[in-house]
Amino acid sequence: MIRLVALDLDGTLLNSQDGLSEANARAVRRVRERGVAVVLCTSRWFSLAIGTAEELGLQTPLICHNGALVRTLDAGSDLLHLRIDPQAAREVAAFMDGRSEMSLVTVDGVTYMRSTSEVDRSRLPAGMRLVPRLSDVLVTPPTAFLLFGEEAVDALEAAFADRYRDVLNVARGYSAAYPHYANVVDAGADKGSALRLVCRHLGVDLRDALAIGDAGPDVSMFRVAGYSVAVANAPLEVQAEAQTVAPSNDEDGVAWALERLVLGEA
Repeated sequence: MIRLVALDLDGTLLNSQDGLSEANARAVRRVRERGVAVVLCTSRWFSLAIGTAEELGLQTPLICHNGALVRTLDAGSDLLHLRIDPQAAREVAAFMDGRSEMSLVTVDGVTYMRSTSEVDRSRLPAGMRLVPRLSDVLVTPPTAFLLFGEEAVDALEAAFADRYRDVLNVARGYSAAYPHYANVVDAGADKGSALRLVCRHLGVDLRDALAIGDAGPDVSMFRVAGYSVAVANAPLEVQAEAQTVAPSNDEDGVAWALERLVLGEA
């Protein structure tokens, strides 16, 4: 019996226009009415992810930054907050400042974006500020970096993945619904570890948890949860790690999985 559902956001619960479909929202609400906990587990920062949580009426802890931050919604306290080593953070920031691709860093709950193209500040997401250099805002150790672009991610991995293996988790993601990106967090942070923590906090056995995702960072959830589903827009190597493959995020794959695996509907 599934007692908890862990949902990735981008490329999974949300469609390719970053929207929450009525079918997915309805399925999540029906699952919650059955007494099943629903936990969002995302690479997004808290002030951005909380909008979806509030839209769905969730009160469970929110897993952000690929597991580097786990925050309760009822008390607003952190169950976990892993920050990046300061020296490694300075090197990563300098690397990103030297490239043309869009990059972000979250420091003390504020997410700063560096972009070499023109950006309409009025359209920035919640909790984001535009800066000329990420290096300038590292007043305290950051929670996470985010970098976009396949070539940039290749270079980032080559520069830091092996050299800082015990310090950084450089988690690459991509799917048919989302371009290549990389999250850089503390080496101890990943979605699977965060899900284990939330299950313990809520008193749920991991064997009774269902994880649904679409990209590489979601595999760590698949490996600890009793049940796992990849949506069809996930890369084949991610699909191979899941027990079941659902329709894509643009075909309400989350609703399909919840209806069959939690609600018992064919």
